Amino acid sequence: MYPLVFVALLVSGWVAIRVSPLRALLAVYLPLLLLVPEAFRATLQGIPKMNFNQAAIVPIVLVALVRYGRHWRPSVTDVAVFALAALIAASEFLAAGYKEAQNLMFATLASMAGPYLAARLLLDGRDKDVAVARRFVILVFAVTIIGAYEFRFGVNPFLRYLGNLFPGQGLGWVTTFRHGFARVAGPYSHAILAGIMVVVAYRLARWLQWGRQWEPRFPLLPALPWSKAAVISLVLAVGSVMTIARGPLLGALLGAVLIMVASSPRRRQLLPAVVAGFVVLVPVGYLALMAYLDVQPGMPMTMSQESAMYRKVMIERYIDIAIEHTALGWGRNTWPKLPGMASIDNYYLLLSLMHGLVATGLLLFLFAWQGGRLFRRGMAEAHDSNSLALTFAGILLAVFVTLGTVYLGEQVMPALFLILGWSEALLQRAPARAAAPVRAAAVRMASPRLRVIR
Repeated sequence: MYPLVFVALLVSGWVAIRVSPLRALLAVYLPLLLLVPEAFRATLQGIPKMNFNQAAIVPIVLVALVRYGRHWRPSVTDVAVFALAALIAASEFLAAGYKEAQNLMFATLASMAGPYLAARLLLDGRDKDVAVARRFVILVFAVTIIGAYEFRFGVNPFLRYLGNLFPGQGLGWVTTFRHGFARVAGPYSHAILAGIMVVVAYRLARWLQWGRQWEPRFPLLPALPWSKAAVISLVLAVGSVMTIARGPLLGALLGAVLIMVASSPRRRQLLPAVVAGFVVLVPVGYLALMAYLDVQPGMPMTMSQESAMYRKVMIERYIDIAIEHTALGWGRNTWPKLPGMASIDNYYLLLSLMHGLVATGLLLFLFAWQGGRLFRRGMAEAHDSNSLALTFAGILLAVFVTLGTVYLGEQVMPALFLILGWSEALLQRAPARAAAPVRAAAVRMASPRLRVIR
């Protein structure tokens, strides 16, 4: 069923040309990104391997560049994103040659530069922010509901049943268990990756809820006693717990604290206290971790201790290998693997091994640069303005923390660069002179119907 991937490309192109690239982003790209596992792809000789969302983004970006490229104002973030994509492609080319590198070269364009450019060019107004956020949230909300099946029965329906259309693909992903429960992975293949996606959706859902951008009730369930916004937020929160992934939960907590403090009427007074608390807690947490891992010989270790110990030893042993090829790394599949440590549960270390410390530095720069600008924009707005900039800053903080426990792969990579492009589009807009408080939004219609003009 490999031709299905090319059907996605054709449908996306048709919608982008005949209706608009924004409509193609909403109706084709986001559903394919958030509902179809990346493991299912076309593998035809002579062309790079591509999955559904990679195929769909190509015509959207091309049409968007033709129609709106003249309005593009280059930025530092643009340079960093393109430099990172180019550096990864060049690293793989030099390490493995073009035949092996062509797939990664295409992936850096379609999963990094593509989503970034699409959001950067298309999302230039509040109504479009709302449309994309609603679509993103509803799709992940549906994934979370379906994930209850995996949590209960230990079977991933996305890989099991959609996999029948792609024999031999996606077999490397299996449902993992912790504390006797299945960890929900859904179409994102791994529980930690699923946790990241749910956290992103949750933060967008809260932004929509605070801005009164949901209908009061679900249209098909009008008798439900709870509001649509409350149900969606609650289900997403439960979904993050069903992944049983500590990294995303920690990242979500830190992102929530950032937004809560920055949205407080007393934020100028709270921020120094939070920074001071962070300075104190980091070394205390490090000492607590070392004490937790100080297991005497002959004493049994818990599964959590084993996992933490593995990561500690892994970093200590691999960091010297990464430094040997500082500039461009060893290549995606050719970095030296230590016995018993083929899995690198830290993307910053993995990226350094594969593509060099320069690439890792660029990624860290993107988090710091974009996160800092978003936080500054949010702090310049009224505390009760329901700042989208602060929402993005919270998302980037959550993803940054979680990547210390998992690799940046599957749908998380294009989702991250979509957020980076979206936030850059937001930052390039003129700041609102007086942001409308959330209280005043109650008089507006809860869910405006959006028209996408050709």
